[in-house]
Amino acid sequence: MDLTQGARYRTEARTITETDIVGFAGLSGDFTPIHTDAEFARTTPYGERTAHGPLVLSVVIGLATRLGIFGERVIGLRNIGWDFSGGVRIGDTIHGEVEIAGIRPSSKPGRAVGTFAFRVLNQREETVQTGQMIVVLKDG
Repeated sequence: MDLTQGARYRTEARTITETDIVGFAGLSGDFTPIHTDAEFARTTPYGERTAHGPLVLSVVIGLATRLGIFGERVIGLRNIGWDFSGGVRIGDTIHGEVEIAGIRPSSKPGRAVGTFAFRVLNQREETVQTGQMIVVLKDG
């Protein structure tokens, strides 16, 4: 896939499950009650358990990878900035919109720096997260 500045893509959708949340809690060690305690979560504004913000971020980056934007051209992650504006509940289906916000040469030969803007939406087309990821890429 050619990386053209300004190009926009929509990822496939994926439903967030209880298994995703429990697995992420175990992997990360984050057992915050809003994610893992159904009784506690009922007392929150969401009224039920929500997915960890970084879990949703990771899922949408994975969905974007399936588009062919990243893959073997990625050398490393340089920076990530993310805003979490809404909760993702068990059973919500999310997808991402990804824009190639910028591609520029790196100071190192054979490398480029890509800036990718993300928007994560649920099944109601509500934005639940936005972010930007800067990645070092193989040039060419």
